[in-house]
Amino acid sequence: MKYQLVLQWPVVSTADYDRLLSLEEAIRDGLGDIDIVDGHDFGSGEMNMFIHTDNPKSAFEKIKTLLAVGKNMGELKAGYRDFEEDDYKPIYPKGLKSFSVI
Repeated sequence: MKYQLVLQWPVVSTADYDRLLSLEEAIRDGLGDIDIVDGHDFGSGEMNMFIHTDNPKSAFEKIKTLLAVGKNMGELKAGYRDFEEDDYKPIYPKGLKSFSVI
């Protein structure tokens, strides 16, 4: 896989951890074997899910169609990077100028 796609939501409470686990399971099931959900982190006011993919835009479009994600799109930010690079390119929401992982 050439890219890392990151899905990011704000953390309001520790209950958000259960939401992250549910989202991770739904996305893993929805993506199948083409893209790999590589795990997550939780803390510093954000929760992140890491996905390895060869086509981050296509993977993100597929992820957006999943019901569990659809209910959580309002707070979602997403970005991707080539594994050979440090900087992320923002992909969602439209108009997002920068994306980073703390």
